[in-house]
Amino acid sequence: MTDNDATDFVREKSGIIEDAMKKFIPKKMDKKYIDWLMGPHRYKYNIESLNKTLSEPIWDYLDRGGKRLRPALFLLLTEVLGGDVEMVKDFAAVVELLHNGSIMVDDIEDNSDLRRGKPCTHKIFGIDIAINAGNYMYFAAYGALMKNSDKFPPEIMLRAYNAIAREMIIIHTGQGMDIAWHNNLADADNISVDEYLQMCANKTGVLLRVAARLAAIFSGKDAKIEEALAEFTETIGIAFQIQDDIMNLQPTEKWGKEIGDDINEGKRTLIVLHALKNANQKDRKRLLEILNMHTKEQKTIIEAIEIMKKYDSLNYAKEFARKIIKDSWSGIDPLLPESESKDKLKKLAEYLVERDI
Repeated sequence: MTDNDATDFVREKSGIIEDAMKKFIPKKMDKKYIDWLMGPHRYKYNIESLNKTLSEPIWDYLDRGGKRLRPALFLLLTEVLGGDVEMVKDFAAVVELLHNGSIMVDDIEDNSDLRRGKPCTHKIFGIDIAINAGNYMYFAAYGALMKNSDKFPPEIMLRAYNAIAREMIIIHTGQGMDIAWHNNLADADNISVDEYLQMCANKTGVLLRVAARLAAIFSGKDAKIEEALAEFTETIGIAFQIQDDIMNLQPTEKWGKEIGDDINEGKRTLIVLHALKNANQKDRKRLLEILNMHTKEQKTIIEAIEIMKKYDSLNYAKEFARKIIKDSWSGIDPLLPESESKDKLKKLAEYLVERDI
């Protein structure tokens, strides 16, 4: 699968995804939407305020595009499992809104400047609006469950609510570990690979697991299939994060964020861990010094990148990502029926490690 193939794959699902998001967060809120989603109210909403602080900043961000990987994966997995895509199409909004809400807040926490080629939401609208809008996306995502509860038995809906709630608890532990490490609130100089992988699983793997869990639950599959798919998609998330970390240090023309901002933020990536483990004492000391500076000076950032390249750490990370995808697919392959959708799933997983966007 190439970048164009991946774009075509998402484009196939884009209409469903966009319609679902607009249903639960319209570009212009009105009384009809408020009554439909939020129910009766005693007094009166100021709708202009809601559009200025919610719809406008949210759609400024959503209209930038993005990969739409998570909702597309949810719909693809539903096909693979033989589920009814038409019946579950609203749930495409769940994983995409949860993802974008987390990113909007994450950009504030990381003090990032750019997202998808434009200033981050908090740089345009302010921190207060960005936090509130990000949190609104979190909770508006549950609207899809609320408004589709009559389509499925109560036990299925409860299972879905529980799955999302658990994963949304977990995602904040992943972010917490990441924040602690790049702010030196824990022993960031001696993080193990297993600790890094758990952070990735909790931070980046979570919303792919949500996509897998919802696909399994609403396709009528048992807990065994759900857990197997959750583990597979978690691995996709880890590999996706590793590739993001690589592109952060040697970006392509399509990269829409700052170059080397992981170094500015002092992040402990798999690349960094490998370099720290294999570097001589002088290089290790200097790399840690740069990471702890939180510098935006390009000359210093490039110096850190060169240290990591010296120890072949970028290639190590790339091969690591390729291997975990290959191993994970061998585990899920026997559990899924043969189909064109299954072939697409395999190619998508492989592509995410090779992509340059």
